[in-house]
Parts: sequence; C-alpha cells; structure tokens
Amino acid sequence: MVSNNKKHTMKSIKNKDMIHPSSRKAQQITRVVLRKDRLEQRQKNRTAHAHTRTERHLWFRHAVPEDVVSLTRPQCHALVEEYLGRYNEEYQSLLALHRPGKVRPKAAREDLLAGLMAQERQEYASGFEIPDFTSPKNLKLLREWDGDVNSMLRIKVIRVHEPKQTSKMAASIAGAAAAGLATSIASDKSSMAMQE
Repeated sequence: MVSNNKKHTMKSIKNKDMIHPSSRKAQQITRVVLRKDRLEQRQKNRTAHAHTRTERHLWFRHAVPEDVVSLTRPQCHALVEEYLGRYNEEYQSLLALHRPGKVRPKAAREDLLAGLMAQERQEYASGFEIPDFTSPKNLKLLREWDGDVNSMLRIKVIRVHEPKQTSKMAASIAGAAAAGLATSIASDKSSMAMQE
C-alpha cells in the first residue's frame, strides 16, 4: 500500500459536515487541525525568539558608546554583566515590599523577573549570544541597523561564556587531556614491554 504523504487542508476535505466520528475523514480532519495548531505554535515561538534577539541587539547597540571602534573580550563580558543586571533595582524594590512578620504574596512581576534573571544567567553560563564587538566592521553594521528582524542576519554574533564557567571548562578539558596522555603513555610502555 502506498502511503499518502499529501498534506490535507480543510478546503480539500469534502463533505466534512456529515461524517462518522470514527471514520477516516474524521481522522483526516483531526490531523489537519493538529497540524495547523502545531504550525501556529512554531510561528509564535519563532516570533518570540526573534523579538527577544532584536531587543537584545538594540540594548547592546545603545550601550556601546559611539566613539568606540571595537571592544576586547573583557569589555564584552563587562557589557554582558551590565545587561544581566538591568532588572536588579526593580527586583530589589519588589523584595523590599515584603515586611517581616507579615504574610504578603509575591507580586507576579517579582516571579517573572526572578525567572527571567535565572534563565539569562543560565544562558550566560552555557553561552550567551551577543553581536561581535571585536570587529569594527560588525560594530559599524550594528550601528547602521534599523531594528528590522530580517536585516539582523547581516550582523555577526558570537557566543561568550561566563569567565568562571570558561575556567571550569578549561580545567576539565586539561584534566581529560592529561588523563588521556597518561593512559596513552602507559599503553605505549606496555606495548614496548611486550615487544621485548
């Protein structure tokens, strides 16, 4: 039996008014509706991700002074730390509303900020995408950018890791390399001993 890979739409399904709930036509309609919902959800996710990236690029564009031609890696890390701390004052003011001994529920904004700050910190630990400020050409492109999502692809981005995480990763890589070197030396010695 040949599989039917054709994507059905609601327009292509005929007589959808009078169908049996267990029929093939009912299954087709169910698949069409589920596919439509899935595609709409993907589009919403893409739009939300593009909106987040656009806001981030705009924030970094306005944070870099106009007279700066390029930035070094430590300056990029300082800029990312400033970006991650942009909600600290608002969060602290929401925490100050809690009085000792009084039961007061958390504000919705407080939970939202706490989740957002934790998510961004985690992203910085695993790799935070920012425009490449080390390239003068890329910085010029960022300053000329009009905020359009489609033209944002011209701007080169780099992934920076939290310096603490970078040192941990380097130590683990060095440890693994040393362990691998030690095992290779031991295997070389054992193979030489067998040859003798």
